[in-house]
Amino acid sequence: MSVTGPRHDASMCSVCDNFESRVATGIVGAPFGPVAQLVERLHGMEEVEGSIPFGSTSSAPSPASLGGFVAGEGWFSIAPASSRPRVDGTVRLRFTFGISVASRDCELLDAIRKTLGFGSIRQIPPRKAAHLEQSCLIVASRRAHFAATIPFMDRYLLPCAKRRQYEAWRDALLEHERAHPSRYGKGPSPCRVIGCEKPVRGRGLCRSHYYRATGY
Repeated sequence: MSVTGPRHDASMCSVCDNFESRVATGIVGAPFGPVAQLVERLHGMEEVEGSIPFGSTSSAPSPASLGGFVAGEGWFSIAPASSRPRVDGTVRLRFTFGISVASRDCELLDAIRKTLGFGSIRQIPPRKAAHLEQSCLIVASRRAHFAATIPFMDRYLLPCAKRRQYEAWRDALLEHERAHPSRYGKGPSPCRVIGCEKPVRGRGLCRSHYYRATGY
């Protein structure tokens, strides 16, 4: 039998030995069909066995494949975070990335959550008896978006309608951050009264100024 790779003359596998003897006696045709290609492939796999790095054949989905999953099932939303406006009168907004799937695909949600390092998965009971239970991954903190969501989507989300939705969502988030910078890691916000550096108690005011404004 002719093979494309180096031939091991010292020891031939029984499949190859039987196959070549049957070709010689005319029982089967020349070794150019699918069976011959399969045997050749098996030989090639044997030759490179041991040279493949550990984990390269892992069943865990790659970031690129997870990006494709987001393109099909992901969503991006902007919604009011509170009915109470900011001190300047603007609406408080919550920027959310999520994926909702049938619970049987929850392992994919967990893979994305582990890849991002953020988010939580919750189960949603079916609304009707014929419906499947749903699982939903939610990432809602701005810190998580800047640390993981945006870098991941910029790199792995495929060019498609979902990519355009994401880019509009991302740009709105960046604009919101410029207008209302997150104070994560910066300690409590200072009182809005000019010259007062005491931490906020409520309504943008420290405890003493809050008492003066409200009487309690």
